Amino acid sequence: MSLGTLDAESSIRSKGSPDLETIDEPGSIPSSLFTSVPPTIEYSSLTQRFKPILNRYNSEFCTIPLTFQLRINPFRYRVDLDPEPTFLVHAVMALSGHHVNSISTLSHRHTSLQLLRQSLNVFIDAETMEDCVFPYAYFDTVLSNQHKREWDFFGLCGCPTALAKIVMQVARLSAERQNSFSTLVFAFDNTVISEIEQSLESWCHIPAATAFRDEDSMHQDQDVMHCSEAWRNGLLLYIFRVFRWEPGTSVPTRILYRARVTMDHVTSCRSVNMMARQALLPLFFAGCELRDRSTQTDIIKLCSVWDERTRYQMFRNTIPLLEEVWAEQETKGFENVWWGQVVDKQHTSKAHPLKVRLCFG
Repeated sequence: MSLGTLDAESSIRSKGSPDLETIDEPGSIPSSLFTSVPPTIEYSSLTQRFKPILNRYNSEFCTIPLTFQLRINPFRYRVDLDPEPTFLVHAVMALSGHHVNSISTLSHRHTSLQLLRQSLNVFIDAETMEDCVFPYAYFDTVLSNQHKREWDFFGLCGCPTALAKIVMQVARLSAERQNSFSTLVFAFDNTVISEIEQSLESWCHIPAATAFRDEDSMHQDQDVMHCSEAWRNGLLLYIFRVFRWEPGTSVPTRILYRARVTMDHVTSCRSVNMMARQALLPLFFAGCELRDRSTQTDIIKLCSVWDERTRYQMFRNTIPLLEEVWAEQETKGFENVWWGQVVDKQHTSKAHPLKVRLCFG
């Protein structure tokens, strides 16, 4: 059965059922004036209704985000959930529809977001820098149970576990810092940030035990190293901009060097396994700092290639965001533009009926 369209009603409608028949009686309306009513199918759940599409998602689409093939994939849709998370069904339908260019994609996406917001019943002030979508306590719980699981963070998202911990710490600290400025309740202590910077400076990739077993293993390990180094340098870029930089001051060359190194590590990954696509966020950080035109063009090309090969909109959406950052830098001067504010403008825009959340992987 073709799933080129995700209109489930048309793809799984029953065939060969008889039309509704009417019997002529004296004085009754002629049967020719009745419209034939097609039979309908009643489903006990959304999962049953969209089963062919959910099956294809589980067998094909849910593996695309992974760095490596994992026996247990947390991106799979579980059909045994009770109660059935309606917003999740629509989210999977929207994602599947995106992969096959279905016209129903936006409808499912809109429904999913609406239902999710209703179930959370959370309303956030658009003017505040938000906490993490996943609370740190949730991340800590996942981390403490990781030894029981058949996946790691690098296999899941291309970021080593040690650096994923720093991502969560820095995100939480940046929210705390912003709150300290807005509420004036307490002064933010940069001591923890200094410790994180030192740990990033000293961190290095440790080759796998099988790294030099053969040539393919060697290439694989080098790709892992380059992707990891892109994350490490990208995090150092982010820390400088959020915790060290003052608006109107120039960016030191050593920081711009981090941006160039991040870009070099991303482009050093082989294109055959698309591992570099997992470093979209650090690449975005680097792109916001690099003013060289040829380098900017290369970043746009990378995002375009990743968009075409993965069909994930986050790569396509990064391009206009970078172009907006570069345009503001041209207009206002590089030293006067904080690209975090450009991102914030996107998801606080009144033009969108639902709050936009930018996703970089």
